[in-house]
Amino acid sequence: MIDLIKQKDKSKYIVGAYATSPNLFTWDESSELIYFNRLKELSSIRGLELPFWGESLHPFDDQWLLMNLHPDWENVLTCIPGTMKQLEHDPYFGLASIKENSRNEAIKFYSRALECVITLNNHFGVNKVLAVQITSSPTNTQGNVKAKKELFLESLSEIISWDWFGSKIVIEHFDAANDHNPTPKKGFLTLEEEIDVIIEINEKYTSNCGLAINWGRSVIEFKNVEGPIRHIKDAIKHNVLCGLMFSGTTNNDNNLYGAWSDLHMPPANYLDYQYFESESLMSFENITNTLAACDYNALDYMGIKLLAMPGDSTIEKRTGVNRDAMILLDHAISQIK
Repeated sequence: MIDLIKQKDKSKYIVGAYATSPNLFTWDESSELIYFNRLKELSSIRGLELPFWGESLHPFDDQWLLMNLHPDWENVLTCIPGTMKQLEHDPYFGLASIKENSRNEAIKFYSRALECVITLNNHFGVNKVLAVQITSSPTNTQGNVKAKKELFLESLSEIISWDWFGSKIVIEHFDAANDHNPTPKKGFLTLEEEIDVIIEINEKYTSNCGLAINWGRSVIEFKNVEGPIRHIKDAIKHNVLCGLMFSGTTNNDNNLYGAWSDLHMPPANYLDYQYFESESLMSFENITNTLAACDYNALDYMGIKLLAMPGDSTIEKRTGVNRDAMILLDHAISQIK
């Protein structure tokens, strides 16, 4: 019997450290070990946002990951990396797909994600996965509908029937198609549709599914820094908000990250911190305003997911980007208290 996570440390953050890893798409054990050891020195990390790529817990070496995760970390498993990988081969892949075969493949995909949760929990003897973040793929544009709310509800009904050993099923919202965003980066179901599904699922099955907002993706959807606040307020209104992750974006195309890109841009410059991106819209003021729009202490988790550019960035920069962003969050929270 796997014990459930009993208490959360609200002063610490979930970190999508795979995005700043020197081995995002390659594998060098020595550099990854240095990177992980430096992450373990950051006392503000509650746990990692671990990427599920579609088959195993780690894209290169499950055992390596198990041996190098901090035993005190409480983690979140995100299924977006594997989802995007599948969409490259099948544009209809997803739990909301109008094509039955593609939807069934997505259900199998999540069954493999469950196996990874079990692998991780068995290694530590307790539940180490706070939440499993799922998506309402495939992509919809204003002129081409591949995903429907009713089919997402049907798929999710099956998934929540499985024993997740205390891990919460969380819909990770992405930029949906609208008049501001006719050609979305991800283009999954709208926030309203996802909220409707969560409400119906929880009422019908007495489950506790929730919703996670990513700051940058909500900005991309509205092309406005008020986007995350609008999404947060809608989620709070329906009592489904449980996660908040800070990734940045920019409206300026003259930089490494590109305009309105979903590339997890670090925050804008603040005080004398070394690792920042001056053109990022994710400023201290905008982060503070976002936090003020919600009761962050009521969230199941909050964190950051950032990408260190350029690709040959040093390990010091890769860890420093995360360290400085967590300090910035601490300062933003102190302004609200």
